[in-house]
Amino acid sequence: MLRSRPSEDSLATLCTSSTENDDVTSLFSSETLTAASYPIFNKPISSYTRIRELPLVVGQIKSDLQLFPSLGALKNGESPLFSIQSNKLHFFKKNSPLLTIFIHRDDSKSEFCKVYFKILRNNLTCYVLMFSKGEKVVLFNNALKPHSDSLFRNTKIRLVGASGASAFSNGSLRLLLLKPETPTLVDGLDYDSLDAAETIKDVDLSKNSSTPLFDSVVRQERTKVSNYLNNAKLVVEVPFASYTDHGDTKIEGVRVTGLVRLFESTIMGEEEKDIPEDSLIVVSMLITLVEQEIRKMRGSNKPSYVV
Repeated sequence: MLRSRPSEDSLATLCTSSTENDDVTSLFSSETLTAASYPIFNKPISSYTRIRELPLVVGQIKSDLQLFPSLGALKNGESPLFSIQSNKLHFFKKNSPLLTIFIHRDDSKSEFCKVYFKILRNNLTCYVLMFSKGEKVVLFNNALKPHSDSLFRNTKIRLVGASGASAFSNGSLRLLLLKPETPTLVDGLDYDSLDAAETIKDVDLSKNSSTPLFDSVVRQERTKVSNYLNNAKLVVEVPFASYTDHGDTKIEGVRVTGLVRLFESTIMGEEEKDIPEDSLIVVSMLITLVEQEIRKMRGSNKPSYVV
């Protein structure tokens, strides 16, 4: 059953146990105190006491996706939380978005985020997510050992499962939280310049500082890249967020393409129906990669970028 529910413990204190949701609610025991010292998106890790599950469906226009706040909302014919529209002609026009994510609130629809795609270097591409409120997030994609790295509100993120340059899709994606000392592809990014950018034309990612993982990917040093990835230090041992493809099967009588699941903070005292801003942004990052995987499943071309 899809649902949003409180967990019996917080993200920081959940211990390995036998439950119906071991994959989500089982974390670690011996490292609890260590993990508690790492804030997540500038919030205490102990505040992540809710698990939210959001069903994804392909819209009436097959190039579009809809993400619903709950299975109940989908079953009742309510408006989606997000509608994701792909721009198939983006490669004909420089600085055109690959995706536009719209948010639905109070029977109104407004732009929430535009997603741009860029080719950076050999084996390196990126997505630039520019949110309507001014926040910007960059996802660097490694084509050697497919994964994506990002930094969001002082927390390092690694998304694994996206099939990168491969023509084959993957129906399972995971978003992991990394400890600050873990090398990532975005360590050399000039965030002051990124924050100052008003449009995608102002985003210059060509002057990133040299970093070990970044350089190893560019040089195609597969062994070094594998070592960096294998030695990554996680804040917690299970995904903070995930996507699982359901192949348009029916759940409780409604067709579901896939399911997004994530931990959610309740520090602001939000009710269950209220989704915090950081959750919306994390979901946008995950859905950006999900859309590309679904595009492959349906035989569409991978994203491209015209310089």
